[in-house]
Amino acid sequence: MCPACSQVYKRDARRIVLSGLAGGGGVPDTVAGHPALFVTLTAPSFGPVHSRRSPGKDGQARACRPRRGTCPHGRAAGCHARHGDGDPLLGSPLCADCFDYPGAVVWNSLVPRLWKATRDGVESAVARSAGLTVAGLRRQLRITFVKAAEMQARGLVHLHAVIRLDGWIEDPEQIAAPPAWATTDLIGDCLRGVLADVTVPAPDPDDPAGTRAVRWGAQVDISPIVLDRSTDAGRIANYLAKYLTKSVQAGGMLDRPVRSLAHLERLPLNAHGRRLVETCWQLGADERYAAALDEAAGRLPARTVGLLRWSHQWGFGGHWLTKARRYSTTFTVLRDGRRVWARTMIAAQSGRSLVDAFGRPDGDPATVTVRAWQYAGRGGPDSPPPRVVGAGSVRGVQR
Repeated sequence: MCPACSQVYKRDARRIVLSGLAGGGGVPDTVAGHPALFVTLTAPSFGPVHSRRSPGKDGQARACRPRRGTCPHGRAAGCHARHGDGDPLLGSPLCADCFDYPGAVVWNSLVPRLWKATRDGVESAVARSAGLTVAGLRRQLRITFVKAAEMQARGLVHLHAVIRLDGWIEDPEQIAAPPAWATTDLIGDCLRGVLADVTVPAPDPDDPAGTRAVRWGAQVDISPIVLDRSTDAGRIANYLAKYLTKSVQAGGMLDRPVRSLAHLERLPLNAHGRRLVETCWQLGADERYAAALDEAAGRLPARTVGLLRWSHQWGFGGHWLTKARRYSTTFTVLRDGRRVWARTMIAAQSGRSLVDAFGRPDGDPATVTVRAWQYAGRGGPDSPPPRVVGAGSVRGVQR
């Protein structure tokens, strides 16, 4: 929503991805020689949608869905239009009644859990291939990653990830080279096998007493990263970072939570996106089903169930960028460095000594930094005891 902040965020995201591939920011340059994979994971189909197909030999986009006949609801089963970029029909279903909206929001809700199951499955598969136990594998090999989530126009999440192989080392500040047997071919084969079989059980919205298996879509891309040119790492970093700063409204997704269905009626939203939000609220109104879905997604019980809390993201409640702890630097480190640099430049240009964010001499021992707070309540000393409405990790001073 703010172009300037968006660019800063995008540059930080690029730095996080790039430092894990080529080094820098506290990461040794030797990581450039570690085996790495670029992986794209997609969602399964929940119904035919309008899409822009790759251009043919004549350079023009091909027909969207060249099929004849009608669907069970009497609507055309195909689309012969040649959609261009920015066409508002892109991502919308050919027949809204044929599209499995409950299945789509349930799948979005369980993407983080499906990713975790995939990571655990890959680790187990690699251990079996190497003739090791999982504990023994962790003493030789670390599988680190960074991934970005992309919300497609059809309302489903795709994941783009960089997976890097490191060796085990006791010092948490160092990154060792992986063993010679850990190659991209081995990890790629194990990953393909896991992706074909891994599932996560979810409560079935059509049958409250039953379950359905949530799995990845058939379209999967696994490519080795070969850093034979200095631009390769930067190209991949830019590719991942751009998904973090896409306009959420471009795909019809909202940028703020939806408070009620009455609130939804006042929001500018395309028909497909509106139907996805309504489906979240319909399923979330069933307390037993919503609680079962939160349990399947690994969410702790809260005042607002996940389907309602994340209805503006069509059920997806995960982070848009996540990484393994040892992959690279963090947003906090980058922001702290930028903050120190800004204060240093201001002090140098003004001719004054370096001060901290409170105007005190930088490094003053009288300054105590409290990094986390807990809400205590409102009112003065004569007010009734405050009601705790939230939990943090550190208490602040009540005035």
